[in-house]
Amino acid sequence: MKKNILILGGFGFIGSNLIEDFLKNGNFNVIVFEFRGLINRFANQIKVYYGDFNKEEDIEIVFQENQIDIVIHLISTTVPATSNDNVSYDINSNLIGTIKLLNIMLKYGVKRIIFPSSGGTVYGQIAGDSAKENDPTNPISSHGITKLSIEKYLLLYQHLHGLEYLILRVSNPFGMYHSSQKQGFINVVLKKIIKNEKIVVWGDGSAVRDYMYIKDLTFILTKIIENDIKNQIINIGSGVGVSIKEILNLLQNIVPNIEIVYESARNFDIPKIVLNVDKLKSMLDFSLTDLEKAIFLTYNWHKKKE
Repeated sequence: MKKNILILGGFGFIGSNLIEDFLKNGNFNVIVFEFRGLINRFANQIKVYYGDFNKEEDIEIVFQENQIDIVIHLISTTVPATSNDNVSYDINSNLIGTIKLLNIMLKYGVKRIIFPSSGGTVYGQIAGDSAKENDPTNPISSHGITKLSIEKYLLLYQHLHGLEYLILRVSNPFGMYHSSQKQGFINVVLKKIIKNEKIVVWGDGSAVRDYMYIKDLTFILTKIIENDIKNQIINIGSGVGVSIKEILNLLQNIVPNIEIVYESARNFDIPKIVLNVDKLKSMLDFSLTDLEKAIFLTYNWHKKKE
């Protein structure tokens, strides 16, 4: 029997790719809750509700009208670059809204939630070569603190109410259906390259990140759901650190003449974050798309879109 999956924030970057995969897979009935005004890329294929995530009545109607099996919580109103500017807004719009969601889920007997957290921000500065799921978490942005707080409340609700959670600490995904102008270094740079705009690098380019092609991420997420993995915190990434300079070199293989401007590093930027994915590998058998190939695929997608 098909599971009814509610995706909160389904028309964003991860959500759009996930819906596309779910529709191809055919094992899920997809329901989306999204902010008003965002584009429905999958008209007539899914059920869509529009509303305000922080209005309980807007969320509750979805549960009243549908028997939801799994909630995938992708809504986030901030990114690391903006979250420290208004901490109260970050807390009220993300953390408080999530608590209201959890209470509505309990009211309607929905006991399973998947929360893609932020592998790039919840750990903060890492001591070793990569961050394991049980390593210390010391975020340096409100975005990371809020994500971590949501994680803690999911653990609390599991303890108090038997809520089945799955926390996925995702690295730095890139690929098709990306629209943000602030978050997602590879996508943002590719869009600037296509528009012949200069590339701004915060710092000297030595910052190291763990990059992952979006279709690899959604494949893994789908398999995790199909395998009924729950009540776990799992890193999802490539497990390989790549510097910004290395990414720019790969981009110059595609477009040789790129104008790059270096600015002072920002106080919320972490010099290095790479996720240890040993736990994920012990649970699933998967392979990842070659980084240069994935960048080329993403470049072609943006070029066709412009």
